Amino acid sequence: MPVGLPAAGTNRRESGRNRTVAAGGRNAADGYHEGMVAIAVVEDEREFSETLKEHLHRYAGERHATLQVDCFSDGADFIERFHGQYQIVFMDIVMPQMGGLDAARQLRTLDADVCLIFITSMAQYAIRGYEVDAMDFVLKPVPYDLFAIKMDKAMARLPVDDVIHVPVAGGMRSIRFSQIRYVESNKHYLHFHTQEGEFRIRETMGSIVDRFPERSFIQIRNSILVNMAYVTGVTSTEVQVGSETLPLARSYRTEFRGRLAAYMAGGVR
Repeated sequence: MPVGLPAAGTNRRESGRNRTVAAGGRNAADGYHEGMVAIAVVEDEREFSETLKEHLHRYAGERHATLQVDCFSDGADFIERFHGQYQIVFMDIVMPQMGGLDAARQLRTLDADVCLIFITSMAQYAIRGYEVDAMDFVLKPVPYDLFAIKMDKAMARLPVDDVIHVPVAGGMRSIRFSQIRYVESNKHYLHFHTQEGEFRIRETMGSIVDRFPERSFIQIRNSILVNMAYVTGVTSTEVQVGSETLPLARSYRTEFRGRLAAYMAGGVR
């Protein structure tokens, strides 16, 4: 599913929010966007929201980055739709329904790691960012050169291979590896069992297994890849992942037990 670069300022209405995909010189195939960064802009002033989108388009082109940008007009709508899919959030502090500080507090109960950057026209508000572990703030109006510096700082803080992007009805969904309990292959489809539910794509295990971080994922048979963070029990023939029991193939048993023991002991992170 190749991703094109719309002209700056264009958008598509999708699920109640404005979405722009900016692909800075990269196309993705087979439904996955390797290296794509998902960004939320939570800003009630449409003019400034459009300015940020234009800055992000320019940044994507100059840095050869692939960005997915969703815009929300208030904090409540953003929190309602948030399910761990964003890596960077630009949050206006003053908004009419739910202000940025209140939204940020709720955000931190859902995700302690997402990179948060406050937007404000009053510098005295920005100092309160420490309350919610904000990385930085930008003052309105923000010139592009300063914005690019903030983005470079945010991008440098992102974990490598933090998310995988899968095609779903109506578009793409970003799923953090930390949210995936296990992946199962069945009849030419992959089933992603996550904290947010199950997602199915038409792919093979062999085509994606190398995209998962080895520090936390391991196969327990040809058709099942598990996240060791969710393993709660092991027998000679089965692996307990939360409330589900999965079959452990004999040919994978020795490596799995060794890797799991190292992971639990802190040898793999």
